[in-house]
Amino acid sequence: MKALYWTFGLSWGSYGLFYLLGGRWDLAPGRDPLPLALGFLYMWIPGLVALHFARREGVRIPLALRPNGYWLLAWLFPVALTLLSLPLSLPFGAWRGWQALLPPNGADGLPEGLQAFLPLLVLLSGLVAGATVNLVAALGEELLWRGYLFEKLRDRGFWPASLEIGFYWGLWHAPLVLAGHNYPHTPLLGVPMMILFTLLLTPSLLWVRERGGSVLAAALLHGTLNAVGGLSLLLVERTHDLLVGVVGLPGLFLLALFNLWLRRRV
Repeated sequence: MKALYWTFGLSWGSYGLFYLLGGRWDLAPGRDPLPLALGFLYMWIPGLVALHFARREGVRIPLALRPNGYWLLAWLFPVALTLLSLPLSLPFGAWRGWQALLPPNGADGLPEGLQAFLPLLVLLSGLVAGATVNLVAALGEELLWRGYLFEKLRDRGFWPASLEIGFYWGLWHAPLVLAGHNYPHTPLLGVPMMILFTLLLTPSLLWVRERGGSVLAAALLHGTLNAVGGLSLLLVERTHDLLVGVVGLPGLFLLALFNLWLRRRV
């Protein structure tokens, strides 16, 4: 499929050029803004490719802005996944406490009356980001993976299409994972782990895309997960990349359970 060749070529090529020019993957606050710009470009390359081939081939990508109950589910699903992953991570890492969410100067910059509401404030800010700026970024990926590509593969059935899309989507992340994204201490093992994660997450994204009637519903889930999923790594000591958090073993287990439930309904 030409769209996949273009997506992988442009995405991997853009990161290769970034690396050859001396760029390094580091999204820490206050650091070089170039990795953040690369991340946004990397997420939107699939979307631009999808829009080009969809227009050329007459493929309709549903982008209706008509929210229903499945949009709400898409918005809250990442919060549930993140919070449930916390107790499942504790056998592999110690609880750091909500203080881990405080800025570098501790509680000095936060009014005393708000400190008790810190967990709620962080989750609310993640929900807002997930429905705004993160949704825009995630839409770049969703236009291809749950948009154009699903339209091309839907005749194979929901689950075969989900497996194929999930594999391609996970493999597409490989340069970023090898550079330290999500699994900074185990980048080589992180590549197959990311593929497992995307294989298990794709059915949820396709389901809300179908029931929500729009790729925007999938982008809402994806963007919100990007916004809140990191909490599972901040609140529990990261003893091993593969054993803690949403993108580790706890997240895979929870997604597998959800897919078993979903299997009876799709």
